Amino acid sequence: MFKKRCWSILWIGLLAVSFVILSQSGAQAAAQSSTVTLTKATGGYVFEGNQLVGAATFMKGVPYEMVAQDAKYGYLSFGNDKLAVPIQLVQPAAPLKGNPLPKGRKTVITQSRISVSSALRGGFRVGYINPGQRLPVLAETKTHVQVNLGGVRGFVPKTLVSADPGIPVLMYHHIVENRAHTPFANNNMVIDLAPFKQQMAYLKKNGWKTIAPEDLDNWLALRKNLTDKTVLITFDDGLLSLQKYAYPALAENGFTATSFLITSRIKQQAQPWDDQAFQYVGLKEIRETVDVFSFQHHTHGLHLRRPATREPYLTTSTAEEITADIHLGRRQVSKAFDMADPNIRYLAYPFGQFNETSKKAISAAGIRMAFTTNPGNVKLGDNRYELKRQGIAPNHSLKDFEKKLLGSY
Repeated sequence: MFKKRCWSILWIGLLAVSFVILSQSGAQAAAQSSTVTLTKATGGYVFEGNQLVGAATFMKGVPYEMVAQDAKYGYLSFGNDKLAVPIQLVQPAAPLKGNPLPKGRKTVITQSRISVSSALRGGFRVGYINPGQRLPVLAETKTHVQVNLGGVRGFVPKTLVSADPGIPVLMYHHIVENRAHTPFANNNMVIDLAPFKQQMAYLKKNGWKTIAPEDLDNWLALRKNLTDKTVLITFDDGLLSLQKYAYPALAENGFTATSFLITSRIKQQAQPWDDQAFQYVGLKEIRETVDVFSFQHHTHGLHLRRPATREPYLTTSTAEEITADIHLGRRQVSKAFDMADPNIRYLAYPFGQFNETSKKAISAAGIRMAFTTNPGNVKLGDNRYELKRQGIAPNHSLKDFEKKLLGSY
């Protein structure tokens, strides 16, 4: 009876401290992780916009690591991030033994709902993990991978997971209704509207979800979990077809995308649409499409080649020139947002080319990831300044598109 009373007093105290922190910061609160159990089995959820999506099941009475809490949810450790459980089901428990689990630096994909055990033989059931989860791996044996479920090291049979093909970053440039009737008939960077819409419909029908570059950034930094059918859609240059064709097709499917802008070509607003020429979005079009597009950097004035050598300006400029160019681009885009920081933290290399000088210069200027035109998917451990993309060209069939998503093209 005395022990129960002590636990009750301790729990009330913890809630009181959490309430104070919440009232001061308005954020999820937990200065340190704590050990808890659940009064009944419950799902563990991740937030996708305003929706809660189930990723795992936690068991009654198992001690778990709670890394944060707010008025509605306790957040239990899972993979490289956390999952939400109803706070009313949480109660304090004796601390877990051993050191906190490390981050997983390799990922596998769950193929079915998996029961997770605390040991290879015997042990107890830690919980269940849903299909389609991109699981960070802590270690592995011949037969099992080890994962973090609620701060507990769990064992999952290798027969129930598959190798992670990586996250596809799709690369587009320009869209027209009929490229055969434009000067771009032989330009592999220009695709027709019909196949683009078909590709977006394929993603929607097959359960793919788009992410923002910040999501990929946090995943690479081992701060976020992502599910299997996750794709980042990108467009280079900032051409007006972003608004005319890409924006409605993306919005119709509930998708988002990233536009890498050549910022020196951004004026107050675009010229009237003309499918016979390359035209660029203006500040007006940026404001009108920001609900779908994240606007990022493709350099300000360095998307050019030296006349004599045809070498890219980016790879032949000094670090000081590159840094100044990045800041000019940020300032230009900030004009669309009343000079507020446009949150430009990511860049696509002009012509896909870079060197050590350009990588170091853009990093010093606050760029956190940079994308090449080299084909392939992004995996944990990849150099964040040499990220691959899957270019989509007119000759790619829907089957080719599917292979690119799976990293097998």
